[in-house]
Amino acid sequence: MDIEHIVLPALVVMTSLAAVLVGARRLGLAPRRLGDAALRAVETIGLLVAFGAANLALGIAGVLAYRGLTGEFMSFYVLNDAILGVLSLLQALIFQWWRARRS
Repeated sequence: MDIEHIVLPALVVMTSLAAVLVGARRLGLAPRRLGDAALRAVETIGLLVAFGAANLALGIAGVLAYRGLTGEFMSFYVLNDAILGVLSLLQALIFQWWRARRS
């Protein structure tokens, strides 16, 4: 295996370990709650996928409706923008935090 293949995972491992140390020693976070946090992260990824798919489906429907109503061509490439993923992540995070506050 080339060294280039381990650079990014090694960076993530090091910053994750640093976050655990800072969280436990400086912020008083309980290390035993890391499993709960990981589960919440996986749930958020699922929400990201759901919001992303819903946004894309609605966008496709909108493009098709525009084509049908105006007779003009609009490309599906208008939906091919990284900002859609960022905004879907923001939707997922807000929904997840809102859901966590319900109790």
